[in-house]
Amino acid sequence: MRKYLRLIIVLLNIIAVLALVLVKYGSLVSPNTTIISAHASLLLIPIVLVNIAFVIFWLLLRKWWAFLSLVAIIVFAGTIKSAFPLNIGKPNVDTTRQKITVLSYNTMNTGMLKKHKKDDLNEVVQYILDSDADIVCMQEFAVSRNEHQFQSDDFEEVFKKYLHKHVSFQLDKWSMNIGLATLSKFPIIEKRNIDFDAEFNLSMFTDIVIGNDTIRVINNHLESNRITAQDMKKTSELRTDFSSDKLAEMTKYLSRKMSVAYRVRAKQADSVAEIIQNSPYKVISCGDYNDVPSSYAYSRIKSDMKDAFKEVGNGLGLTFVRSFYRFRIDYIMFDKSFQVANYKKGSLKASDHYPIQCDIYLSKKSLEVEK
Repeated sequence: MRKYLRLIIVLLNIIAVLALVLVKYGSLVSPNTTIISAHASLLLIPIVLVNIAFVIFWLLLRKWWAFLSLVAIIVFAGTIKSAFPLNIGKPNVDTTRQKITVLSYNTMNTGMLKKHKKDDLNEVVQYILDSDADIVCMQEFAVSRNEHQFQSDDFEEVFKKYLHKHVSFQLDKWSMNIGLATLSKFPIIEKRNIDFDAEFNLSMFTDIVIGNDTIRVINNHLESNRITAQDMKKTSELRTDFSSDKLAEMTKYLSRKMSVAYRVRAKQADSVAEIIQNSPYKVISCGDYNDVPSSYAYSRIKSDMKDAFKEVGNGLGLTFVRSFYRFRIDYIMFDKSFQVANYKKGSLKASDHYPIQCDIYLSKKSLEVEK
């Protein structure tokens, strides 16, 4: 009996290791090739925890099977660190380099289009102003044609300290325009959208001159998973009215939705990656990727760039938290020659995303910086 029990445990351990391999495979292979590994990317942390449990279990029994999961964890340490970094101590940065502060924020239609007044602040707008970031990348930036809501004139007045702006709208509906906005204290010499198929989402790049340097800032809002408020409500109802049939039905329903989004987002990520690869300038890529750190979209865009949170952050760093849906899907990535410090995730709940920002030290000291 013991022999068969041990065999079952070994097989379960092998399955746990193969699950980790599947996640890694999914980060490298487009969901348009295989979709199963894309879904597996959401389960990286539970899979890692199971493998850690197996290591501890076998060590307690003093069995060499502990090396099975241990080796897998070491081999895939880079992927695991992307999802759950642990950085001890302050980052070592060269303070003689030119420092810029970058903020990325999915603003949920600019704080749901609330006017920004001295006696009645739009919290999203005020947070951005208080950050005093040198470069701001806003997703789900919106302006309204209704006088009682946040309009284009309000935008220009409120953000007048940002002399240089790049705004592109993708959707014109419900008397408002929705898209992306990149604000800069430094001169902009080029503004372009990145060409990919999308009804609502958008990516664009902005070439910005900082002293003697020019950097390309890419602002991204990749394909949404289209998980509605009603979907979230149904998911939360499982807490009080749970059944295996309801769980299976909900899982199947969400899987179909997300499969479509994974495939579309993969193509968008390919388009962004191509722009990065062909850029004549070093790149900073920001925004709402709508995908987790173990995903194809994340890995494809990141390539050999650095992820600010992975470099200096700790823990899960969740940027989207609603009901059961808790993920890190907002990023600031940058050229590997740059350095990073002071990563911060804001706690403001005026949007369904948290703002993120960091200080980026460019590859050399830019002289005569003009803001």
